[in-house]
Amino acid sequence: MRRHYLRRQRTAEPGALACLSFDADRQPEPVRLPTSKSIAARALILAYVNGNATELRGLPDCDDTRELAEAMHMLREDMAGCRSYDLGTGGTSLRFFLALAASLPGFDARIDCSDALRSRPLKPLIDSLRQAGADIECLRQEGYAPLHVKGRVLDGSGVAVSGAASSQFRSALMMVSQLWTVPFTDAEDAHGVSLPYVSMTRRMVEIFRERPSKFVIEPDWSALSYFYEYALLRPDMDVEVENMPPVEGSLQGDSACAAIFGGLGVETRINPDGSGVLRGNKEMIERLRDAKETVSLDMKDVPDLVPALAVGLCCAGIRFRMTGIGHLRHKESNRLSALSEEMSKAGYRLEAGEDSLSWEGARLPSGEDETHFAHRDHRIAMALAVTAVTRRHVSIRGAEAVTKSFPTFFAQLAQLGIYRRK
Repeated sequence: MRRHYLRRQRTAEPGALACLSFDADRQPEPVRLPTSKSIAARALILAYVNGNATELRGLPDCDDTRELAEAMHMLREDMAGCRSYDLGTGGTSLRFFLALAASLPGFDARIDCSDALRSRPLKPLIDSLRQAGADIECLRQEGYAPLHVKGRVLDGSGVAVSGAASSQFRSALMMVSQLWTVPFTDAEDAHGVSLPYVSMTRRMVEIFRERPSKFVIEPDWSALSYFYEYALLRPDMDVEVENMPPVEGSLQGDSACAAIFGGLGVETRINPDGSGVLRGNKEMIERLRDAKETVSLDMKDVPDLVPALAVGLCCAGIRFRMTGIGHLRHKESNRLSALSEEMSKAGYRLEAGEDSLSWEGARLPSGEDETHFAHRDHRIAMALAVTAVTRRHVSIRGAEAVTKSFPTFFAQLAQLGIYRRK
């Protein structure tokens, strides 16, 4: 029986209100991470490209992965009979699926997404696919979804793509061009952003080319960043993690999280059984706070760590300047603007430059009843939720955005004493 994709009803911004309280007397219990949706998206595409010969284990149960997995199921079941694919809220999913669809002769359908995702740019990818011979029509505005795609046999000779806006454009071409008469040749891009994601793609292309019988998806380093934030704000208290992702040999560039937070006083221990412990060193954290020197961080390669770091450093009283992050304006929200706006409600005046975000210690008046907004952004919602550790009570409207990558996030926070009030 053919399954039909039913678009979930989406809550319009501002969304439901989540009221969080922190119980400092609660002894923390172990938390569990979701698996990586970045790895999962690549695995779903590469498994199809290489003949569906690989069993995927550990697909995360989050919105982005479910939406892409459903689209891939529809593609396998009845490509010729389906006239519309909805990729929901996932920017990675939309870009990867678009590149695949354009590369499949016989594909003839509309590709669409959520209203919010329609505003995120696709033009560099569309231009590159058209260079290869793709038939892609933008149905409303050039360079944006919705699109009508007719699949063709493509040729990657001379095709180029800019990675200045997103590494996902390069990754999409690297994966699907294995189906082309001449594959896309990935050139090094000194101006590219999030280059570890390109490295992840390159390594996974090699893995799936061998058509392994199974592929196991790692726990998510990006999700772990919010528990590092917690450890930074509650030093000398162990945060136990049941399923630590690997540091050495990880496919994820965000494994740099351990070193970055390590430089801020949060120590990482990985146990032989795959569990781990995060612990903030109170003496080192206080020394960084009292030094009144600005911590400089180049975040060009690891932009998904910015929300947890920026919010955590403010609440820990540690001055910082992050650079290489201008492209964060084009994520689920304008993250530079969203972080500045929401942290001002907590009493911190951040400065957002063209390619930077900084806090030099400037404080603002703040009210205890300030309500934060998630800006339809899962990473903004999660980073703000952890501030309950220092502020005791936090209210976030639109916090349901966490289902995009980490549906059990609030249940895991409860393990650490941050409760969602009913």
